[in-house]
Amino acid sequence: MIAEEMRMNPTTGQTVNFRVANFSNIDLPGDHLLNFDSEPIETIVNNIRRYADLPYVYVVGKENARQVSELLSVLKSIRSPCYPHALFSIDDADLDIDDAHLDLVKIGSTEPKTVHDRVNQYAGSRFSFDFNKLRIINSSPLPTQTDVVIVGAGITGLYAANRLMEAGISFCIFEKRDMVGGIWSRYANRSSRVNSSESAYRLFEKKNRSNRDHSDTREILEDMAQLAKTVSGHLFNETEVDKIESTGNRYLIRLNRKGRTFSLESMGVILAINDRVGTPREVKWENQSVFQGKIATGISDDTEGLDWRNKNIVIVGMGAFAVENARTALEGGANHVTVVCRRHGTVCPKVIDYLNFATPYDDAFKHDKKSNLRNMMYWKKLYELSGATQPECWMGKIKHAGHTISVSDIWFIGHYLKKIETITGEISSMTEKGVYVDGRHHINADIVINAIGFNRNAPVAKELSGYHEIYSNNYLARNFLYLADAYIDDDAFNSLFGSSVLEMVKFYIEVFIMSFNNPEYEGMITTPGIEKIPIEDRKWSHYIKSAMALIRNYPTIHDIAMKQVTQRTKNFMEAHDLETYIAENKREWIEAHSMLAGKPMTEEECLPYVFEKLLKSG
Repeated sequence: MIAEEMRMNPTTGQTVNFRVANFSNIDLPGDHLLNFDSEPIETIVNNIRRYADLPYVYVVGKENARQVSELLSVLKSIRSPCYPHALFSIDDADLDIDDAHLDLVKIGSTEPKTVHDRVNQYAGSRFSFDFNKLRIINSSPLPTQTDVVIVGAGITGLYAANRLMEAGISFCIFEKRDMVGGIWSRYANRSSRVNSSESAYRLFEKKNRSNRDHSDTREILEDMAQLAKTVSGHLFNETEVDKIESTGNRYLIRLNRKGRTFSLESMGVILAINDRVGTPREVKWENQSVFQGKIATGISDDTEGLDWRNKNIVIVGMGAFAVENARTALEGGANHVTVVCRRHGTVCPKVIDYLNFATPYDDAFKHDKKSNLRNMMYWKKLYELSGATQPECWMGKIKHAGHTISVSDIWFIGHYLKKIETITGEISSMTEKGVYVDGRHHINADIVINAIGFNRNAPVAKELSGYHEIYSNNYLARNFLYLADAYIDDDAFNSLFGSSVLEMVKFYIEVFIMSFNNPEYEGMITTPGIEKIPIEDRKWSHYIKSAMALIRNYPTIHDIAMKQVTQRTKNFMEAHDLETYIAENKREWIEAHSMLAGKPMTEEECLPYVFEKLLKSG
């Protein structure tokens, strides 16, 4: 059987979602149970992979122990996210499993409530993240010299550090906060999900189990904690870089560690501080104090503990955090969500993002135009059928300049069910019961979420480095890389990096390693297609065009890029071939309708799932 469980972590009070696959004869409490007792392994694999959206534990009786061992072998071979985190052995079931990433828990009782309670106790702990894992303590003295200094221990800095370690290049990482994790540990909500499909946001290759598609905050933080642990001897938290000075062919790094000043020399620098996500923008509305509801920001778990049920929600903004908060509110039982925005952002259904990465690239790192056009037509059709408002820039441009593309199925389902709408304008004032938009349109609200985004962080990079300009391939100077997200301009996602900044990071780290202390640096930065620009003007299109220029002119870099996209496509096909992905996504699609409607819905009652036709068109 498969049962979706929602249990409370006794320490944090947070709800923990997970699935239980039962391979025993025990009648466990719960709904939506499927018995796997007698089916062939192939049938079980096909069924369980349609439920890959939550982490798993298995309950195993002795009569099914061999069957489960065979199942684990198959799931392990494809590194399926359905591979369990724990096996609960009932009545001495013989589970001879040698896997350090799989917990084996023996339960001597066959009483359903006892088993149920023990599973919930485990899940409440295992599927909640302990932020202390990000507080790496390194009591070693600061070094006086190293090959490369990495500034910032977010996802970019930690990935870069691990690659430098693998390449045999010495390094130090300096993080001014008391924990690693960057924006994921500072601004992400517990309900946040990666905006790119999983294989395009994979920090390292796992042996048995990949993360779930559009991985959640816990999974990303666990991965970053693992990366931080690997380089912990070179990682110094609560150590702020005050200034980076060029001294001929080396760099002098001036540091402040808990009030004491230090300095060290390096041959190279990787500035891994985010550009596009700086400090949160602040706003205060007229008559805000009279509003009798709740006002929250859409970041840093500020909405944790809010009771969304039957509430009318106003969300201000239409970036990734705004769309995420709309999803969270609807999943939490909100009566209605109104999104107030200056212009309609682009929202993408999950399957379109999947196709953007899973479709193979040609030797020029392009998708064929026929596939792109087909996908756009399905996407446009979904907008029309759902009633969601298309971006004003369609179909001339895929998105507005400066906007990201948010990935959400619930956005379209919610519009179809009349649970969500968007209104263009700005909040001009507040009342006791809601908000006025542009001084004339009143919207009733119980909760108002401010999700208007962040200030850019580029000025900080300029102040630290002393450089006012940057080459469009992310180099400030020889062996000095500014590796960060940038302003997202019009055609940012139609490239080998797709919607993933991590894919960009992976590419340019390989370029950095290849060219570190290499005399070809001067030739690289004068490659046709690479230009010098003000730091504040950095855009995605700059480092995309520069990547293509390097790929065209350097066979080694062409091979690096081809290896990257080939491995990524392989990972996508391993975790979710198209048929499996469509089956899983359609199942989620119908269940989301029932959840938002508060009642069971048949497929015929739902927003048509147009993407099933992709299986026929190939």
